[in-house]
Amino acid sequence: MVNSYYSTMEDNTREFYNFVIVGAGPAGLTAAITAARLGLKALIIEKGEIAGPRPRGEGMGHYPIVDEILGKGYLPSIGLKSNGGRVWHSPGDIQKFTTFKEYDHYFFEWREFIDRFVEVANEEKVKISYKCEVIEPIDEAGFTIGVKYKDETGRVKNVFGQAVLDCSGYFGVIGSKYGINYNDMNCPIIKCLISRANLNLKETPDLQFYFIGNGDLEYSPKFPQSVAYVFPLENQRAEVGLMLRMSQVPQMRSVEVPTKSEILTVWDKLKTSYPGFSTFFKGAQIDYEELTYLPNAKMASDFVPNPGTILIGDAAGFINPFGSSGLYYSMEMASFWVKLIYEELNSINREEDVKPDFIKDLWTDEKIGQYKLKFENTDAFKEVNHMYNLIGAFEYKIFNRLRTSEKINKKWEYITSLLSQA
Repeated sequence: MVNSYYSTMEDNTREFYNFVIVGAGPAGLTAAITAARLGLKALIIEKGEIAGPRPRGEGMGHYPIVDEILGKGYLPSIGLKSNGGRVWHSPGDIQKFTTFKEYDHYFFEWREFIDRFVEVANEEKVKISYKCEVIEPIDEAGFTIGVKYKDETGRVKNVFGQAVLDCSGYFGVIGSKYGINYNDMNCPIIKCLISRANLNLKETPDLQFYFIGNGDLEYSPKFPQSVAYVFPLENQRAEVGLMLRMSQVPQMRSVEVPTKSEILTVWDKLKTSYPGFSTFFKGAQIDYEELTYLPNAKMASDFVPNPGTILIGDAAGFINPFGSSGLYYSMEMASFWVKLIYEELNSINREEDVKPDFIKDLWTDEKIGQYKLKFENTDAFKEVNHMYNLIGAFEYKIFNRLRTSEKINKKWEYITSLLSQA
């Protein structure tokens, strides 16, 4: 039904797809691969020269959707299997507490992972346009009907579709145009890849998280509460970094929002002197270092900010807000919305000689409400929503009410009871 439906509405004067996808990360590629396997046409518009251009380490659970998209057993073939441990260090590395996850979790190199997505997308004949920058959505009568973008030659083009999926990351290109406030959602994060790291995987196989309370750093007393982290990789490599936790900052008089230069200055000092954390840098080589953002303060206010537009993954703040990978949730979200639109297309019956008003039929207020309700009933949404509620209470109690190193250490037993739920 979908293919015959599509054939009745194609306008030869317009480049048309069922899905116009902004961003060739795991969310965008999952959406396109899923669409292609359902017989739908998808175009991915990617700003970079390659998919997922920034190098980094990564980790995620071995969920069924990973096998569904990338092939059965692919993740274990490239990853270092974790024992599921997370070690939480109190301020000053005075106390420790370890929690365990019961599902299989793997750490891996980003390039190998993302290249597999592209390989599968190519096998499914997905069109990916690289070095193309989306300028704005194309709006008609209140509906998003496509996007305007600049191709690699600098020429401005229009492309049209039944749904525009914004998978462009923490400052969603389309979401921003429709009023999503990413400044409220995003937290600064430093991501750093090191080789020759001072770690032994047999002795330190777990993720490491180091709490830094407000007022703990003599050289930056008004620096926001933060968490430094270490994700071990194979061959003495690791991703290390610093997550600034900003959700409580507007309510705290003792905190000042730091500039980029201040964040980098604090980061340099943490690498050389913060108890426990600086140990991993002894003799290590920094291969990549970047100050970027993670949308883990809160989710977007609306995943469908305009009829015809859907925010996916980081562009929706749909991640694990505790700082772990959002890959699984972005893949689940992308797959869900593509399959939902596919089902809706199949439910639309039209006479073959009538050109349908394809956007209006798919994106009525009533149907948008139904779509959202179906999504909110998924396990993935319930998990993410629960984690946001949990971390909101967690950060209020720890970073706002306790705040300082002395108080956090004094209440460490209470804090570990909260961490057990994370």
